[in-house]
Amino acid sequence: MPPQKGHDTPPPPNWPEGVIYLIKPRLSPLFPPKLIPLLSPNSKTFNPKAIKHPSSVQIKRIETEGHPAKGQNGLFAKSKIKGGEMIIPYLGVLHSTLIPDDLDENEIEILRQKDPHSSSDYDLSLLRISSSDIRNPFPGKHVSIGIDAAKMGNAARFVNDYRGLPIQNGNTGPNAEFRMGQGEDGGLRMEIWSLKGGVGKGEEIRVSYGKGWWGARRGC
Repeated sequence: MPPQKGHDTPPPPNWPEGVIYLIKPRLSPLFPPKLIPLLSPNSKTFNPKAIKHPSSVQIKRIETEGHPAKGQNGLFAKSKIKGGEMIIPYLGVLHSTLIPDDLDENEIEILRQKDPHSSSDYDLSLLRISSSDIRNPFPGKHVSIGIDAAKMGNAARFVNDYRGLPIQNGNTGPNAEFRMGQGEDGGLRMEIWSLKGGVGKGEEIRVSYGKGWWGARRGC
């Protein structure tokens, strides 16, 4: 079966229409070439290796009463996942924001609002570098690099926050977390790792999105 239009390869079961399935992260067309060495320190080009869909996870529609995401999809353990294991990398569109030092708070907010990724519920911060960092190729500007899986990504985009979720094996907290990592090629990426207790077969993989994520959506 050939890949569907736009997909890197045929997506896993229960993949939604309208979202492109990735096995490699993609750069935004506006991503500055000067920032690529920050993503790929061992190479001057951006050419990450393909990542297969892990056999230990599956995308499932949530039908549990009281679940905040009922009627939507979640990421579940297809088999038991031990504690301290890398479950899946988080793939999406890599994009950047450059904020000059001399802007005031209002000007910074206006600049952020112009960013098409700023309102995405699937956008994660990957790297932030101050204007004075010796690695920064844009002196006088703060650099932020994010990963947005709203329109294209992999199964990691379906992981839900633990808040408000039903009790799972006596646990109401997260059983996984986001961690900065490196691919086999040494490239920088975000990953989802299981916590100490692991994830039981059939359990939903749940993380903490962080207070910043919730605060932005509550207008705090």
